[in-house]
Amino acid sequence: MAAGPVRVLIVDDDYYAREALTALVARDGRARMWDAVDSIDAALDALGNPADRPGTPDVVLLDVRLAEGERAGIEGISALRPAAPGARMLVTSVSADDDTVLAAVRAGADGYVWKNETAERIATAIARVADGRFVLSHSIAGRLLGTISELGIYATEVVPQRADYVDLTDNVRKTLYLFCVAGLSAKEIADELQLSVNTVHARIKAAYAALGATNRSDAFKRLVEGAAV
Repeated sequence: MAAGPVRVLIVDDDYYAREALTALVARDGRARMWDAVDSIDAALDALGNPADRPGTPDVVLLDVRLAEGERAGIEGISALRPAAPGARMLVTSVSADDDTVLAAVRAGADGYVWKNETAERIATAIARVADGRFVLSHSIAGRLLGTISELGIYATEVVPQRADYVDLTDNVRKTLYLFCVAGLSAKEIADELQLSVNTVHARIKAAYAALGATNRSDAFKRLVEGAAV
């Protein structure tokens, strides 16, 4: 594992996911941000011009589905490897179908995590990947471990399932990011997402229920640090 906090490069074209992941990494002492970009090309540009960034990334947190295509993240692994020698590739996705996971692993990914269920503890997954472990989300580990014989060479870490976070729908999650991470008011979120204020309040209430939170700061704490460590 790298000395000091693990340096993380996030590649995700969803603004809200990128902002939330950045906040999650920044709040955990085991990791620190190296950069956050929205495409493989932008990642390559950052890696080719690292003057304003500390060292090089230890882990690339890479979303499978980017604007370039449904599997652009997977296809980008081979391009990122020579640009970030030694960096571990941790693929994130809201898709856990076998074909996508298998394609990512065979392309050279060092782990595959179901983004929604590991967001609260993403720094733990990052630290374990940086430590040489192959990380899998709990929900895909059972059916996958017996599928890829190559996994036998890794010390495999299964990330515990967080059912309460999985239960957040994409719409509720996006509203929660805007409310907790971006700090927008219900009215500002309504304007941003073109919704009624009542709908925004309903989504926030649903997020609180799923996270077991009672207020904004409590929800942010559970979102970032996890309800249990």
